[in-house]
Amino acid sequence: MKTILVLSILFFVVALPALGELTVEDIEKIDAKIKESEDRTQKHVTQQIESLKTPVAWLIGILVAVIALIGIPLVVLTIMIGWRSVQDNAQAKQIEILTQEIETLKRQRVVNP
Repeated sequence: MKTILVLSILFFVVALPALGELTVEDIEKIDAKIKESEDRTQKHVTQQIESLKTPVAWLIGILVAVIALIGIPLVVLTIMIGWRSVQDNAQAKQIEILTQEIETLKRQRVVNP
């Protein structure tokens, strides 16, 4: 019982300042502290963002370089394969024409020995 009484009195003594009213000066002090804290937080966030800009730029540069190193040879290979295919088609047409001429000449030779 004494413990409950002592704890209750202690609680009221601790809670008593909470019942006091805030003056205009107290509110202004609190407002100034909040603004100061906001300013420090804003500076810290700005510094963190600035410190991240350089590594991100490097990362983007490296990524672009890797894409270029992989992409450019693939484009060159694709162009070379296409060009070779066109040449192969042209050679196949020439072979077909020459084969027909040979067949024609063989027929003429068989007919006129």
